[in-house]
Amino acid sequence: ILELEKDYSLLIDELGTSSQSLFAIIELSKLKAYHLNKSIEAEGILEKALDIKGLSLENLSYIKLDLADIYILNKNFWDASLMLGQVEKSFPNTPIGQEAKFRNAKISFYNGDFKWAKSQLDVLKASTSQLIANDALDLSLLIQDNLFEDSSGTALKIYARAEFLRFINKNDEALKTLDSIKNNYSSNALVDDVLLSKAKIYNSQNKIKLTIEAYEEILAHHSHSIWVDDALYSLGILYQDNLADKDKALHYF
Repeated sequence: ILELEKDYSLLIDELGTSSQSLFAIIELSKLKAYHLNKSIEAEGILEKALDIKGLSLENLSYIKLDLADIYILNKNFWDASLMLGQVEKSFPNTPIGQEAKFRNAKISFYNGDFKWAKSQLDVLKASTSQLIANDALDLSLLIQDNLFEDSSGTALKIYARAEFLRFINKNDEALKTLDSIKNNYSSNALVDDVLLSKAKIYNSQNKIKLTIEAYEEILAHHSHSIWVDDALYSLGILYQDNLADKDKALHYF
């Protein structure tokens, strides 16, 4: 990763900060933000990229989406929301604009502003992008189900914090936060959501056995969960790609 950082930096020095080097600039910012714990440097790189002459409005918007994510990493929610709002305004009712709206709704979710987040997600359920529509529906249902059970949203706030920690790659903290929900709110409707988040974290850590156990617990004890299809599909992928057990993969598919 350090060698790659050096190579991208040399390439940018050679080409200058221009449309020609935009790919390298974006990749370098991601390396710094997500792999080298240099998110402030990553911010500066992308902020400078916004001033590149001759970029299309679409390219500028993609830079803003990446920059907003890095602002979120640095807990700079206000600037992230502002940046996403600019993209949404530039591309209303298009996939890129709807992606910006969805990310803004997630900021509200992370901050515990569930009613506002849900109002934005409910608009996105009619998105022209099926992926965004599905993600918006899932998060909207999660908020609805848990606020119906607990109008104060106490457990949901803890879960939102865990999801934020997962987003910023603080996986060990996220796991502890998720476990605190399971320990303190064992009968809460979030139990299946907790299992799904844990499975995703274990998978990112290449802990295949724990990943499988989490998904199988969803299937065994939460057969009416909205995550059953995700668990089945993910298990199929794991058995196919990680464990080379095609019969078991076919079973889950």
